[in-house]
Amino acid sequence: MEYSINLPKILYLTFLISKFARNEKYYNTNDLIKLANKLQPELVRLRKDKNDYKFLDDTNFGGLRGNFSTALTFRGFINRNNKYIAYYGLGNNDRLFNAFQKGEIILDSQNYSANTNNIELKKLLEKEINNFNIRETQAHIKIFLEKNKDFPLKRDNINFPKIAVLKSENKQYFLRILFNTFKNDNVVEFNMFNYLEGTKIKQFNINTLFVIPSYENSWDTFYVIDSKEILVNTPLFMYYDKKTRKFYDNNNNVYSYYTLDEALNKVQNQDGNISERLLYDWQKVKKHLVDDYIEKKSEVQKDEFSLFLENFLHWKKSFSIYQKDVVDITVSSSGGPDVIVTYSGGTKQKIELEHKWGNYIRHKHYTSQAWKDVWLFADEKWDFNKIVQIFKPYLSKYIDSIPKVFLCANVKTGEKEAYEIDWNSLTYKEVDIHD
Repeated sequence: MEYSINLPKILYLTFLISKFARNEKYYNTNDLIKLANKLQPELVRLRKDKNDYKFLDDTNFGGLRGNFSTALTFRGFINRNNKYIAYYGLGNNDRLFNAFQKGEIILDSQNYSANTNNIELKKLLEKEINNFNIRETQAHIKIFLEKNKDFPLKRDNINFPKIAVLKSENKQYFLRILFNTFKNDNVVEFNMFNYLEGTKIKQFNINTLFVIPSYENSWDTFYVIDSKEILVNTPLFMYYDKKTRKFYDNNNNVYSYYTLDEALNKVQNQDGNISERLLYDWQKVKKHLVDDYIEKKSEVQKDEFSLFLENFLHWKKSFSIYQKDVVDITVSSSGGPDVIVTYSGGTKQKIELEHKWGNYIRHKHYTSQAWKDVWLFADEKWDFNKIVQIFKPYLSKYIDSIPKVFLCANVKTGEKEAYEIDWNSLTYKEVDIHD
């Protein structure tokens, strides 16, 4: 069956540009501006009332750069010429990029539509349109404030003319955190980069304002987390689970939070949390975040699920292991392991996804019962001695949360591999696994 999905103009433009990205499955918004002006100048001027939208010097919020930022999903950082630069992609992983490159998605310039005969790609495209609409709506907080005169916060255009910092009558400051994407139907992901960068949170005590969107309303619910909690952990991504009503970050720290009304009576004003702000150093934080999210070379490290999907699953959701058939794979909606596989009999297995074997320890998953009996996938070749060296120091105290089954792809053949370790005898065996 053929599906035709009408795209917002900026998404259509992004797909067109991706054709020239070669093997780069990421974008920096300034790079996109240059490509757009060079390759598709007739599509660049997106607003009739702003003739300068097509020019390259219009790169600081709003303008074409702002349009691309709302069209794309924030992924992390790229190391370019010894500078750490934010990078973005089409969706949570590279599926849409690859589909367009392979011809599974075909564009129609007559109506700015994307056409496919794959129902899953149709759903992904619709998800990205929805994400774009939410990001675009939340980016225009000025319009929201004009429509909601009784909202208890106002823009501080004097101190923060370019970013959405809001102020209460009691001089409490709040920065609206950027919605990034839906990890699944229940979990909303937020991008903390705009909050953490620079020195603004040293100059003022700025609390975090999260807007939880619903399908009907991009401004559905407001929650606040005290700046002190954020400054202690400095997460790059935050998550809100609508089902469990929990806030947690990419390192699985759980946060207390307030409704906006509660926050107006509880969080400190612009002079609060001085000790935490004095200790805050964006340059050190940035280095830590980059260490977590990219390799130390001039290329982007794909996210773990993209690697798992591409290198291990080969874009399929079914395989057989331990003579049991896996019939479905879903992204976990909790703050625990990344994915859950479902067997044909209905039983499930948790899998944690990492770039390197050692990241499991680095992220301290072994300290949580949420990772009990988990399997571990890494985009790294099987090396028993290395794995023993990594995990052995933690066996005596955390044995239940140390993986026993390790998944990877053969670096030469690309075939799936699985190994089971007996930590008592420090031996291992290969597990039968096949498509």
